[in-house]
Amino acid sequence: MPVDRFDADHLMSGIVVTVAVALALVLAPSPVAVPVLVALAFACGRLGGRDAGIGSAAAGTFMFGWAITEPHFVWEMANGHDQVLFVVLLVAAFVASEVGARLRLRALRRDRSGRLGAPGGRG
Repeated sequence: MPVDRFDADHLMSGIVVTVAVALALVLAPSPVAVPVLVALAFACGRLGGRDAGIGSAAAGTFMFGWAITEPHFVWEMANGHDQVLFVVLLVAAFVASEVGARLRLRALRRDRSGRLGAPGGRG
């Protein structure tokens, strides 16, 4: 049975990709950045596992608060609407990364059980 073990490479990959995308989102309005960062956390969880998804969710939330909201590159949010979006992003990104990681594990289990039952497979 596949287990989602910790992998530092996947964690760092999720963080680096999310920081790069978040820096590009500095030019976009903050309501646009939230769904993009949530989708990115899901994709990282789906492709890289739980550690990549958690890294992406944490980095995306940090970059939203620090770089995307105005004033940029200051840990301060001038708009109350952005504070609400920050909390929504935090919760939604972690949930999306967990859903992606569980779908990844389910696919790995299904793939492995298919190979075990196949004529040329182990088992």
